[in-house]
Amino acid sequence: MKKTFILICIGILYSSCEEVIQLDLPNDTPRLVIDASLKMTPNEAVNQVIKLSLTGSFYQEENQVITEAVVELIDLTNDLIYTFEYDPINEMAYTMLYTPSFDTNYKLRITYEAEIYESTVEQLMHSAPLDNIEQGNNTLFGGDEKEVIISFTDNGERDDFYLFDLGYNLYLATKDEFYQGNVFTFSYFYDELVAGDEVNIEIMGIDERHFNFMTILINQTEEGGNPFETTPTTIRGNMTNLTNPDHYPMGYFRLSETYSSSLILE
Repeated sequence: MKKTFILICIGILYSSCEEVIQLDLPNDTPRLVIDASLKMTPNEAVNQVIKLSLTGSFYQEENQVITEAVVELIDLTNDLIYTFEYDPINEMAYTMLYTPSFDTNYKLRITYEAEIYESTVEQLMHSAPLDNIEQGNNTLFGGDEKEVIISFTDNGERDDFYLFDLGYNLYLATKDEFYQGNVFTFSYFYDELVAGDEVNIEIMGIDERHFNFMTILINQTEEGGNPFETTPTTIRGNMTNLTNPDHYPMGYFRLSETYSSSLILE
């Protein structure tokens, strides 16, 4: 959710003319941003969506949309290639009706402006169905947060990593190290939702590498900080530029068994 920062100023306030000053910040060469999460839910047909855009300058509110890329899913195990089609209605989206399979090696290949981007070899990762989601009565610091209680049962026969999409651009990454084979229940508090709002929860299976990637990304997003400070690290995903390695892309390609459930808040 959006964080609220309160600045308290003590002193004498002077009335003066205000002038908006736009700093001359360095503009890096735009990089391709890849949002590629393929999902599989048993007995459901899923329209897979991959979103592409370009990074912009600090003052640019929205990233540039990519409409002329070639997006291919490569099934290395069965020597097959599937092509995504650009969807002019769903901005930035390339879509395809497709169901990935377990124990199959996949790569994502994107060709854009004479450069070829390719992922590492990935497989569909197991997840676990949600047992229950319900609204709780507890609150945190503000006293008006909405508590959602989420529970699922981990598979004790393997080591699992999970990514929760909690809606509203909120994510949580977790591993079963401390609840192997058990029911895991936790609460998440929404500080800007009200009665009548809908919460959709998704649980997705991921591998350890993507778990580490998302943990760093989530931590950096939550920490906030001075936007004029240099970012200490650039979070690299599993996509590389085969044509020009220095012009690497941002983002990640993953395949996840996925389960979801929705709740209307009271």
